[in-house]
Amino acid sequence: MTNNHINIVVLGNFNPSILTHHFLVDECGFDLGSTPSEQIPRIPVVSSIEYDNLHFFADLGRFQITEKNSTNPKQSKLPKYVDTYLKKLPYTPIKKCGMNFSYMITIKSEELDKIEMQLMSNRKSLCESLEMDNFQLQVFFDISAEKEQLKKWILQLAPQGHNTKTILSVSYTPDANTLGIDFNYEVDLVENYDLIKNIVDGYDEVYDLFLAQLQKLFGRKIL
Repeated sequence: MTNNHINIVVLGNFNPSILTHHFLVDECGFDLGSTPSEQIPRIPVVSSIEYDNLHFFADLGRFQITEKNSTNPKQSKLPKYVDTYLKKLPYTPIKKCGMNFSYMITIKSEELDKIEMQLMSNRKSLCESLEMDNFQLQVFFDISAEKEQLKKWILQLAPQGHNTKTILSVSYTPDANTLGIDFNYEVDLVENYDLIKNIVDGYDEVYDLFLAQLQKLFGRKIL
C-alpha cells in the first residue's frame, strides 16, 4: 500500500495573509528549514507555501496542511501543526475539520474479481459481510455496448456520535490491478468546538478506523 498524501483541512473564516514562512517558523515554532521550496506570490485571498513534502495552504474559507508520500503516517506532525496554528488564532471562527488519507493499493486479480462480482450482482452479500451499521454504498460503472465495467465505489458511514462521519472511496484502474483509496473523516464543530480534539488528539484512532474499514472491505489486512 503506497501513500499518496495525507492532509488535514479546517473550514472557517481565515486571513490567508497570516500564513507566511515567518509565522510558521517564528510564531508557531515549526522546524521547516530556512526557506520554503516553493511559495506563490503573496496575494490577499490565497497563501500557499511548500517545504519538500509539506504543503501549507490558506484561503478565506479554508486552512489545509498536506504531507505527500508519507512513509510513516502514524508519526505525522500534521495534527500538532494544525493544533498549534489554530491556538495562535483563538478568535478564528471554525466550522468543520476533516482528515484525509489517500493511497494506491496493488491487489491480486482474483481478489478484485471477487469484489467486482459482488458489487455487480450480489451487493447485499457484500454489505452483510461488512458488519457495519447505518452506511450507504454507492457503486459506479462504465457501460458500453461491449461490457459493463466497475469504475468506483463509495462507502459512507452515516453520521455517528459527536457529529462525525466517514467516507471511503475506491476507484479502479483497469488492467493495472491497482485501486485508488481515499478516506475522509469529518467533524462538525459548529455546536461544539472541542470536538477538534477528534482530529488533533485522536489522529491515531482515526487512522486505525481507516485501516479497519479497509480490512472489512477486502477481507484481509492491507498493511
